Amino acid sequence: MKTNTKKERNTMDVFKLILIFLVIITFVFLMMTKRLSTIIALPSMGIIVALIGAAGEYPLLGLFDFETGKVDENGEAIVQGGIFNSVILNGVTMLAGAISAIVFAAAFAKILMKTGVIDTIIKRAAELAGDKPRVLAIVFYIACTIVFTAIGGIGSVVLIGTIVLPILLTAGIKPIHAAVIFLFGLSTGGILNPMNYATFIALLSPIYDGDSSRALQEIIQLSVPVFIIVFIISCIYILMNVPSNQTVRRAWPSELADKSNGKQVSIWAMLATIIPVVLILGGTFLDYPIPVEVALVIAIIYTLIVTKLKNPFQATTQAFVEGTKDIAGVIVLLIGLGILIQGFQYPPVLDIISQFVTKGVQFLQNPFSYVIGFTLLTVLTLYRGPLNTFGIGGSLPALFAASGFSPLAIIWVLRAAGNLQGFGDPTNSHNIWVADHVKVDVNDITKKVIPWGILMSFLILLYAVLFEGSTLGF
Repeated sequence: MKTNTKKERNTMDVFKLILIFLVIITFVFLMMTKRLSTIIALPSMGIIVALIGAAGEYPLLGLFDFETGKVDENGEAIVQGGIFNSVILNGVTMLAGAISAIVFAAAFAKILMKTGVIDTIIKRAAELAGDKPRVLAIVFYIACTIVFTAIGGIGSVVLIGTIVLPILLTAGIKPIHAAVIFLFGLSTGGILNPMNYATFIALLSPIYDGDSSRALQEIIQLSVPVFIIVFIISCIYILMNVPSNQTVRRAWPSELADKSNGKQVSIWAMLATIIPVVLILGGTFLDYPIPVEVALVIAIIYTLIVTKLKNPFQATTQAFVEGTKDIAGVIVLLIGLGILIQGFQYPPVLDIISQFVTKGVQFLQNPFSYVIGFTLLTVLTLYRGPLNTFGIGGSLPALFAASGFSPLAIIWVLRAAGNLQGFGDPTNSHNIWVADHVKVDVNDITKKVIPWGILMSFLILLYAVLFEGSTLGF
């Protein structure tokens, strides 16, 4: 009798697992074809998956809290949280820390733009580049990298892109290469952008019992080699695809002046863009971790002082209001991501999926299969795929941890594969805008960068195994 019950249970688990995968495939297809926005798809997926897991296991489909009939060590009844509380409510608040950091980062970005810091950096880069296309491409790639360590969002991309892209095109650089160079700079800068740290800290800290300081330290130490590898590969791309000599039209300073607000700032003000990164990196390596929000507040105060901005309090207030408006979509996306993660971590769902993940873990725990396997799977970060951090990938660290796999190893995977998503996903709003601005098909950009994204993943994962293997369980 027990054997039959066990067989029935296994059969039901397999059936539910198939349903869960069908839900994932359906929603990924809907996102790929743009029939459903990611903002709606992520929380819907989390709730539906939780309902599938709870069906037949918990009363009333697991929607409400209920007593399990068991008692804890203090003799009190154990209550299992329902989907309303454990998935939806906890999911909404799960990434609150990441959201707060992003709000501060958005305000800092607005202040940098209001004070003319960003305009000045781009102008100086144009003047420094001279009349050699290859030098110009490298200088502007570096300038974009520096700028995007501090700012982000489609508004910032449009602001910088309308200045940088025409200059690259005027230099005789092919539109497809100009687009890729700009997107490489955007993605490389994003590796060190505190806005992105916040998301990974939120994903990793639960594994460390909520210790966000330890999570921050791990993310910082991980991000430095990732940044170096991506930077080197991007420069190699430029060297291979941009000619060293070509006729260039020289009118950049005046063109930039027409597109800017006319403000000029000192070298000290331009250093403001790297203040948060320096503080966070320095604090981590000196073993005095500085919270992302604190680093951003210091950077904001520094910028206001060195630029001598009039009405600093009013400007700061406007920066927070306008910056929050710019990232409203990101905030809603993170709320949906939290619900998705909680849905996959809902006990009955975790029990079902962990059985499948355990088998994959046994295969991927070998250093060779880890590097080769996840390198080949890098393309799954595209179209909001399962390795996309802001999609199903956000739930992977907890799922793999439950199966005995190092969650840090999965963070390495998400950071490695995430580069291709950052500069190659045709569903990105910034990819669509850049492609339209230089008059190329957005899918052509994806085809161009896929080999480079895979190469970056391979080198990053190889580095992880060779130099961080002991912390990853290899």
